Amino acid sequence: MSSLGVVLLGALAVIVGALIPVQAATNAAMSRVVGSVAITSIALFAIGFVVVAAWAIVIRVPLPSLETLRQVPAYGYFGGLIVASYVISITFLAPRLGVGNAICLVVTGQIVAAVTIDHIGAFGATVQRLTMGRVIGVVLMIIGVILARR
Repeated sequence: MSSLGVVLLGALAVIVGALIPVQAATNAAMSRVVGSVAITSIALFAIGFVVVAAWAIVIRVPLPSLETLRQVPAYGYFGGLIVASYVISITFLAPRLGVGNAICLVVTGQIVAAVTIDHIGAFGATVQRLTMGRVIGVVLMIIGVILARR
């Protein structure tokens, strides 16, 4: 991949990452008005479904066959559970802990899980061994998250 491609993908990742606390704050605001984390989450998933379905129609993605869907490893469907648990949890946590604290704790979990997945190559991920440099980087990121919480 070209250097420009890496920069553009990195910029996209930063932009999407910046939207996560926005999502936490807007989910919390909606939940306060609606009065229910569950109903808020259902509404958010309905909106998400409509947006993704419209996008798939616009770019004309063909539906996979049932045989193809049967070939997906069981853990491939786990993402749906993870997305649901994240939306429900952040909608619940953000108004109680504050958006910044909730996101900092979520990021800490992401850092630890990411290096673990990379180290063991879980779910077909490319193996990237946990070196001392990576350990130091993770510790520094976690320290940064802790300092940002204060």
